[in-house]
Amino acid sequence: KMPTNPNSCEVCSSSSNSSCNHFGARTCKACAAFFRRTVSMKLDYQCIDQPDACRVHCDSRVICRFCRLKKCHDIGMKPLLVKSKNERKNYIRISKGLIRKRSVLGDNVKENSEEIQNDDDPQESDAEMENESTPGPSSEPSENVSAENQETVTKFLKLEASMCDRRRLLYAETPISIVLESGKEWPYENAPLKMFDYKLSQGMSKHDFVMIMDYARGMPGFDEMNYADSVFCYRLVCAVDFVINSAYYTYKRGIEHNELVLSDGTFIPMVPTPLTGYEENANLLFQSQDDLMKFRTLMPLILHQWETCVPFAQLAPSHEEFCLLKAICVWHVSYYRLSEDGRRIAIAQRNRLIRALHHVCHLDSDDVGERFGNVMMALNYIMEQIRHVNCSFVMISIFGILKVDSLMLDVTSFW
Repeated sequence: KMPTNPNSCEVCSSSSNSSCNHFGARTCKACAAFFRRTVSMKLDYQCIDQPDACRVHCDSRVICRFCRLKKCHDIGMKPLLVKSKNERKNYIRISKGLIRKRSVLGDNVKENSEEIQNDDDPQESDAEMENESTPGPSSEPSENVSAENQETVTKFLKLEASMCDRRRLLYAETPISIVLESGKEWPYENAPLKMFDYKLSQGMSKHDFVMIMDYARGMPGFDEMNYADSVFCYRLVCAVDFVINSAYYTYKRGIEHNELVLSDGTFIPMVPTPLTGYEENANLLFQSQDDLMKFRTLMPLILHQWETCVPFAQLAPSHEEFCLLKAICVWHVSYYRLSEDGRRIAIAQRNRLIRALHHVCHLDSDDVGERFGNVMMALNYIMEQIRHVNCSFVMISIFGILKVDSLMLDVTSFW
């Protein structure tokens, strides 16, 4: 169905940046970039089956990617018009924003270019050529930069996917057919969550530390640091993973469920507001003073995480944004505690990740600056929660209230 406004995007009905045909249909730049990335990276999506999200419209805070892609196909967007990397090399950048063909092109490129030239408005063909033939935004200086950005995104998507697979295997009560499914953006999709039990909770286990160690060692630059710097960086990865993964899992579960989802697949209902153990006559609800003390120690720490989950869900990050933001947080925070050599590595890796994040925001947003700024601002409340978690575990180690693994106390005692 065509949008009411003939100048609107045929996918999301946005009237912004939708004056050109993209891949065979009139769309906005955001939907064109979404289609190009999906086709070029051969991405698969699953419908999130939520009525508001599945209504593909620009005013929706969350848009189902499966339904968005389906609508792209329905209006006639052609995957064949998305150039492969080798085809994109047949175009050279003369100057910023100006593209022309090389002298000799393959038959496929010639056919695609002829189809573009058949658009009704001949003035649109130049803009269409830039949108379809270049690997990234026109503001990027070269194809090498775009390739580096994509390499960075792919690297951290793979690292997070590995962690997701291992958490699903460790904590999700699912049949083997689901456990071995790949491409999931969080471990507990289609898996039942378990109610959090403070009596059984002992914090992260050695299995968690192993998978986080693999993640840290997979980060570019980690193996270049000296021993002391790598130890501190690893400790920070543990804290960042605890905070931001819980926020992302809660968002993927659906903030409307009012459930705080933890990394181990347990959850805490947030409506009505959970007890902290400090309410009047709260001691009457516990069998022993030890139970009360453990509850008072754990619950305020965990419930404080909800203050991170709510704004993170409102941000509605894509999986790519989440993966990059997590790594940016690690390098940004660790920078101030590393040696001089470690700082050089941290700043180089942080800048590389920031460029990749800006690239991702460009591919999936009309207003790149606003989106990029909003994602980066999330660092504020994420870092605040990391400090809170660390201070809480310092108190736990001092008073010995919980029988937490000694490795966990050592890992979190770094601030």
